[in-house]
Amino acid sequence: MSTTFWIQLLGAIFGIAMSYFTYVKFKRKELSSTEVVFWTGGWLLLILVAIIPEILDPIIGPLNFYRRLDFFVVLGFFFLLGIGFYNYSLTKKMEKKIERLVRTEAINQRKDDKIEE
Repeated sequence: MSTTFWIQLLGAIFGIAMSYFTYVKFKRKELSSTEVVFWTGGWLLLILVAIIPEILDPIIGPLNFYRRLDFFVVLGFFFLLGIGFYNYSLTKKMEKKIERLVRTEAINQRKDDKIEE
């Protein structure tokens, strides 16, 4: 059997496993129904592309990529940059909330200390 077959098989198995984990997270109420639809759609797309990689040819041809792998590498970089920025913005937002909470608690603690004196 060729290497391509094994890559396709592993891609399909990975997509099925991740679909299952997405379902489990949803059942545990760790994902909303919107998130489940998004992630399940992504995993189904992965399974489809793994089994039938030729469906990408109409996209890859006009973009002048020589191989499908080149397309996925560029797409992966875009995805990682986007996720990195999203994580950074969430961290900054959380940092501001924590700072606000700590300031409020410190002010309340100081007021309580003055009342006791």
